[in-house]
Amino acid sequence: MSPALVTDGISVLWDFAKTEAGAGLIEGRSGQTVIREIVQDYLTYVGFGSDDYPNHLKLKTFEPSKVAIDPYRSSGQPIFVGSGARVSNVAAMLKAGEEPAVVAEEHGIGIEAVRAAARVLLGRAA
Repeated sequence: MSPALVTDGISVLWDFAKTEAGAGLIEGRSGQTVIREIVQDYLTYVGFGSDDYPNHLKLKTFEPSKVAIDPYRSSGQPIFVGSGARVSNVAAMLKAGEEPAVVAEEHGIGIEAVRAAARVLLGRAA
């Protein structure tokens, strides 16, 4: 995984600060510097496979839960790392009125992961 590539959901950013020569985030197309403090909460980290091609995105908005998008798993829908449960399935159960503890047990995830799904996808606490 290259810790130097991230995205703010719109552009690919190169974290020049991770190199010996630089400091700051650089937008991939224009080469312009991006103010780290403004985009930090929206960054999504790009992961690379053994073939050196991007193969997944880590979604920071769900932290502290680990959520990723992997085109080879769950048709590219966001999943909880470890269990593989789709975030949308967790949110759907909550929306249907299921208790958070039941949802967590059903999907093999912790209650914090259930709360993250509710917060991000449903815009409310679980």
